[in-house]
Amino acid sequence: MKKLISFLIMCMFLPVGAFAEHAEIPLEKITDPDMAHALFVKAMNEKNIDQLCSMYTDDAVMVLRDGKLEVSGQSSLRRVFSIMVDMVETLNIETVYQVEAENTVLFRSKYRSVYKTPDGKIEEVVSSGIEVLEKQEDGTWLFSIDHQNGGSNVL
Repeated sequence: MKKLISFLIMCMFLPVGAFAEHAEIPLEKITDPDMAHALFVKAMNEKNIDQLCSMYTDDAVMVLRDGKLEVSGQSSLRRVFSIMVDMVETLNIETVYQVEAENTVLFRSKYRSVYKTPDGKIEEVVSSGIEVLEKQEDGTWLFSIDHQNGGSNVL
């Protein structure tokens, strides 16, 4: 019994996470605009909310798929991504084109998302988005605008 108590006391002084199976994985940064969509897809498919949030500016704006709801700021994005990772089964994004001007890149994307509805049905969405990336002082890139249906035909 003394050995057990000694062990438990010793554990109190170990750093948090000392018994975790995996060390914390550092967040990846967008170092080249060409990698932005691939990194987003990877983070979404791995359900990595921290990675998703780290790819957006603090004041980023996201227009959700229906085009009627706009959210901005990290706390709102975190809530949206929390819902999305619970629903999305798989996501694929194709960069249709990108236009770069100094410290800004405009993307048009085509994406396919397989997701689970609240009633448990599996559905698929194919649409086209528009995203804007801004270069940061450290040379990395962050999304500042993400319009999930912005590239869809409106005619």
